[in-house]
Amino acid sequence: MAAGFLIVGLVVPPDSANAGGTGTATTLDDIVVIAFARGEKLIGKAAAASEGAVGGADLAVRPLQRVAEMLEAVPGLIAAQHSGSGKANQYFLRGFNLDHGTDFTVYIDDVPQNLRTHGHGQGYLDINGLIPETVERIDYRKGTYRADVGDFSMAGASFLTTVRELKPFAAVETGEYGWRRVAAGGSAALGAGRLTVVGQWKAYDGPWQLPEDLHHYAAWAKFEQPTALGTLSLSLSSYSATWHPTEQIPERAIGSDICSDEFCALETTAVGSTRRWIGAARLVADDWNATLYGQYYDWHMLSNSTYAFQINQFDRRWILGGRYERDFRLGDALSLTAGGEFRHDKVGNVGVEHTDDGVFAEPISRDRVTESSGGVYLESVWSVTDRLRVNAGLRGDLYRFDVETRLATGENGNGHKSLVSPKLGLAYRVGERIEVYGNWGHGFHSNDVRGGVRRDAPVPAISKGNGREVGARFEVGNFRLTTTYWWLDLDSELKFVGDSNSVEPGDATRRRGYEMVAFWRPLTWLAFDGVWTGSRARFSNGSTNAYVPGAIEHAGELGLSALRDRWDASLRVRYLGSYPLTEDGSATAVNGGLKARHIGDGSRI
Repeated sequence: MAAGFLIVGLVVPPDSANAGGTGTATTLDDIVVIAFARGEKLIGKAAAASEGAVGGADLAVRPLQRVAEMLEAVPGLIAAQHSGSGKANQYFLRGFNLDHGTDFTVYIDDVPQNLRTHGHGQGYLDINGLIPETVERIDYRKGTYRADVGDFSMAGASFLTTVRELKPFAAVETGEYGWRRVAAGGSAALGAGRLTVVGQWKAYDGPWQLPEDLHHYAAWAKFEQPTALGTLSLSLSSYSATWHPTEQIPERAIGSDICSDEFCALETTAVGSTRRWIGAARLVADDWNATLYGQYYDWHMLSNSTYAFQINQFDRRWILGGRYERDFRLGDALSLTAGGEFRHDKVGNVGVEHTDDGVFAEPISRDRVTESSGGVYLESVWSVTDRLRVNAGLRGDLYRFDVETRLATGENGNGHKSLVSPKLGLAYRVGERIEVYGNWGHGFHSNDVRGGVRRDAPVPAISKGNGREVGARFEVGNFRLTTTYWWLDLDSELKFVGDSNSVEPGDATRRRGYEMVAFWRPLTWLAFDGVWTGSRARFSNGSTNAYVPGAIEHAGELGLSALRDRWDASLRVRYLGSYPLTEDGSATAVNGGLKARHIGDGSRI
């Protein structure tokens, strides 16, 4: 889980006990048969070349420096940490610097994890409370071509499924820079069902002059029981963490009297904390499923990115939501899926305040927010011939919000917004080994509604977009290869910036790129996978200042997984390419450094 860590104790390693399910590793007389979800045959099933899944042994042996790296199972996605191990990660995908998740959505057992109108950033995606041993499978999609997901899914979506059972296990880890982790759990019969419980504690200081002093506690429980209606599962998870955020430092300060090296601390009073509880009930039948969930969330973090003005951002809320979906079979050639979802966020306190050395100085903004949304969707799959499939979908969403300031100088307001998003896809099976795809769809992401009630330059509650994609899938034996070329246009990259408590309106953008994803299992116990992506992101305003800062241009990953008898091993290498730092492209980040380009007046940056 941390760089340089060493496992010093391991008792009864975890293993999914659902041996009949997809993505499991089953031990039979010391012969381990690996099931990799990446190796599933998707020709004749997938709606797009960019869809897929990862699970089983592929996840079980994956080395992790941080839990968010589990999402790197989505080909082309890179998760990077900053401001400490307790804060949500940065995510890079399809030319986006997804500032904590704005256009990438994650569901865990049908419960959404992104937080809208958050105190730090819109769509804030913090999965640090997830315990790796509880994840059985990750299904992923790119683009906005499916109707069952709406907000924060323009770049892609991930659906995590937790285990149904765990053999009892205990793990103890230690490593460099104060890394410590203890985890334990297992399953036991309870009445007519089965209860699974897992707990985790971890701590980390990092290489920093000011120790990060992370203290992390997480627990997860799931009870599952068959009923006359279907399989009922009840789950409860909790997560608590405190840490010292690690601030970025100016390069020119390194080597000075106040900063000896890149690990120095120019800010020593910043702290952060997170608490999150999630409870859910889910009922799954043969042709329908329903989920109801509730969340409590409490977060705050001090930071001083300019070293001239320290702020404390905060967010406390309750969330209630649910989802229902039903499948219909209308003959051998046509199937329909209809569903709906709702969500209600009651944000009791969100905002930012000025602090001096960690002590409150003055308020900047403090609001109560109520944000409600509902969505309905219909998807169809029509097998026109034994080779051609047509996937079509239609989604409708409605948002309502109310912002009440808690300060005399703040602004109140309310509003609503609705939209309809059509989707269309074609899949043609060239032969038993090759299938080609074409996809198109409209989508959106919501904006921070505090920006929507501003009297000066209000921000739309929703930013729309549309995407297109063509691709191919090749499957022969245990080898899989997919190639994709995609386009993605956004009406605006508007977002509320919690760091400065301001709205930064942005121009429309256009992105395009390609992806190549390969998987090969030459032996039953050995597998290789590889990803290479390229993208181009530009503002579409006709200006020479057209670069989108932070848009990664290339990324790649290579992986090896082996599991035989009682031994397992995994090796992963990833590459994060250059990206522009300024809109005129005069400065580019390369391999963690800065590359300067000549700009108009002949000067250099």
